[in-house]
Order: sequence, then structure tokens, then C-alpha cells
Amino acid sequence: MEFDELKLAWKGLDGKDKNLEELKQMTRENRHPVLKGIRVQLIIEITAWTFFLFVYYDMFDGDRRAFHLNLLLVAAVLLLLMHSITGYISAKRLVKGNDLKQSLLNYLSKIKIYAVISVTSRVFTVICLLIFFTATITFTPYKYMLLSGILLIIPIQVILLSRIWNNRIKKLMEAINGLTE
Repeated sequence: MEFDELKLAWKGLDGKDKNLEELKQMTRENRHPVLKGIRVQLIIEITAWTFFLFVYYDMFDGDRRAFHLNLLLVAAVLLLLMHSITGYISAKRLVKGNDLKQSLLNYLSKIKIYAVISVTSRVFTVICLLIFFTATITFTPYKYMLLSGILLIIPIQVILLSRIWNNRIKKLMEAINGLTE
């Protein structure tokens, strides 16, 4: 879609003519509502996980656990943060193609890979947290039951997260297919 076509489509939305500067302002990162929401979530996640990394050693007895467990926990949290930052950067740079359809096709291929990474990084982080927190526990039948409940929740979360990503991919594919009609 050419810029003039975009301007005509935009003009048809509310009956008022938008000038070039208004359109440029709306596409900037600070004014984009979706990017703003992602950025706020990212800031909250970075703050919370960084706080966790600073206090886990004392508050959750990291000093009593093996070095490899501490390393595994830190690696899992850093992976989660890198995943979130990568998602934000990807969301900022959507347009990569000669036209709208090509940009969406490029985005579709990237989003499929990102979806797999998203699900696997969340699973990896949860497993690392479980390993870290259960490494020094003396299990009783009640604690085994609690652990079983937690382990049952993980596949449910994987299924739900996979469905969310599949729905996003499906909607994107529908949008791409709608451009060809």
C-alpha cells in the first residue's frame, strides 16, 4: 500500500484529512498505544525480575544451594528478560518489505519462530524455578501432592500459551489472505 493510499484510507476513517506530520507522529514509538503497553509491561518485568535476582540469594537461601542451581536460576531469568526485550524490539520493527503484504509475510515468518521461543523459554524458566526451589526440600506425601499439582499446571499453561500464539498467527494469516482478495 502506497503512502497516498494509506492517507486516503485514513481520511475515510473519521472524515477529517490527516496531514503528513500527524501520520508520522502516530507511527512513532512514544505515541503508539500497543508499543506503550508492551514497554510498560517490559519495565515492570525487568524491575521485578531484577529485584528477584538481587534478593533470591538471601531470601530464598541461594547460599545454601549448589552453584549450578544458582547459575541455572540466573540463566533462566536472564533468558526470560532477553525474550521480553527481543519481543519489544521485534514489535517496534514490523515493516520490513516493499509493500504491506511482503511486510506481513516477513512478520509472519518471524512471529512463528518467536512463538516457539516464547513457549519454550517460559517452560524452561518454570522448570528452572521448580528445580531451584525443590532442590533442598525434604518431601513428604503432602509436598509430593503439591508438586504434582504444580506439574499438572505447567502443561495447561503450555497449551493455553500455544493457543494464544496460534490464534495470533491465524489472524495474521487471515489478514494476509485478505490482502490478496
